[in-house]
Amino acid sequence: MGLINTNDLKIGMILEQAALNKNGTVILREGSALTEKHINLFKAWGVNEVYIKGVDSAQMVREEMEALPDEVVEAIERELDELFPPFKSESVMEEIHRIVKKISLREASEWAGGDVDGRAKD
Repeated sequence: MGLINTNDLKIGMILEQAALNKNGTVILREGSALTEKHINLFKAWGVNEVYIKGVDSAQMVREEMEALPDEVVEAIERELDELFPPFKSESVMEEIHRIVKKISLREASEWAGGDVDGRAKD
């Protein structure tokens, strides 16, 4: 189970816990399979994160990293190391670092056309 940002949700993922809005109102019940409509509804109601069965954010980053050539991942990590000073137990900075890394990996994947060797998909 993992707490996943709504921007990282995919159609078909299963809710581990009910999705609640800021007022605690249930938006979608536990065990529901996500649709595009659900994901858009979460965003409209200000639901930033939900618990998903069998997935966590660290796993999602690892999968994105595995889909890219090692040299691309290493270049992204070097760039982030230059941008972010070492931080110890600063959860806000760790989260910002995680988000920037995820965005960088996603952009690199999109730039490569979703194909790890850079060829556009047919």
